[in-house]
Amino acid sequence: MKHSIKNPTIRKVRNRGFTPVRYHHESGFHDGWIYKVGTKWTYARFPSLGNVRISKADMRYVKEL
Repeated sequence: MKHSIKNPTIRKVRNRGFTPVRYHHESGFHDGWIYKVGTKWTYARFPSLGNVRISKADMRYVKEL
């Protein structure tokens, strides 16, 4: 998978051109990165959750690191 990073850190994520974020999900806080922004959805990768589609309304739960 081209969006996965082995042992991801904020520095590795930024160097690959992605945006590191923290997402407040119903199961807790998850760190990951945004790899694509569309018109309706923002696509993010979290090592603990996998690939996630986040709606524009739920972007209020996402904080850039």
